[in-house]
Amino acid sequence: MPKPATIVHTDAIVLRSIDYGETSRIVTLFTRERGKIGVMAKGARSGKSRFGSTLEPLAHISVVIYFKPGRELQIISEASHVFTHDALRGSLERIETGLRMIELTSALLEPDEAHPEIFGLLAGCMTALENAPARTGNIWPFYQLRLATSLGFGPGFDGEKIKAMEAEMGVLNLKKGDISDHTEENYFPFHASRSALRAFAVLARAHLSDIVRMELSPQISIEVNNMVTAYLKFHVEDAYPNRSSKVFAQLAL
Repeated sequence: MPKPATIVHTDAIVLRSIDYGETSRIVTLFTRERGKIGVMAKGARSGKSRFGSTLEPLAHISVVIYFKPGRELQIISEASHVFTHDALRGSLERIETGLRMIELTSALLEPDEAHPEIFGLLAGCMTALENAPARTGNIWPFYQLRLATSLGFGPGFDGEKIKAMEAEMGVLNLKKGDISDHTEENYFPFHASRSALRAFAVLARAHLSDIVRMELSPQISIEVNNMVTAYLKFHVEDAYPNRSSKVFAQLAL
């Protein structure tokens, strides 16, 4: 017997929004209660729409959804802002980081699977991205590593071994996430400076409030970002998205 439809009240972060027909929108939401779901917002583009700007990507909203199990698109009837994130939208660097976070989230999460821990992580990073006065560049690698940990493939290094490293260069094992000062056979190595490896370790385990205060030189920041990207790509392969990075790279030309 089919399960009956229910009314779901939940927080959500808008991952994607596309026009549909003359007046509606199809929106991908990451909800606290139901995980990633697709919804139809009827009349969202009409002049008298009750949705306003709530269905734009990066919006953190409270929604009412008419949810029917097995249906490809659920029906959203109400939406209101929880956080508008106006300051985030005032900086290209912050917008890029925000869009890359929601793009990666959408790519790696399966539909209809609740991930309250990841929802809290994404919401927290978006708030930090908006409120941090500077050094927002640490948030993107931090988010990737914490998302990897929540999905079961986070790095597994020994912090004490990293502190004891004496060589100027070391190796990240892309498969295991271990860090050492030597290369072993079949080690899947990513070579990096000791400073970058230590920064990678901090980003993987420190609290977000400490991350936004951590200072990295431009050179180390680039090295760490390359390392984090290599680590994620090793584990998720072609699922790692790059649309946002390509768009912003063109804007930088």
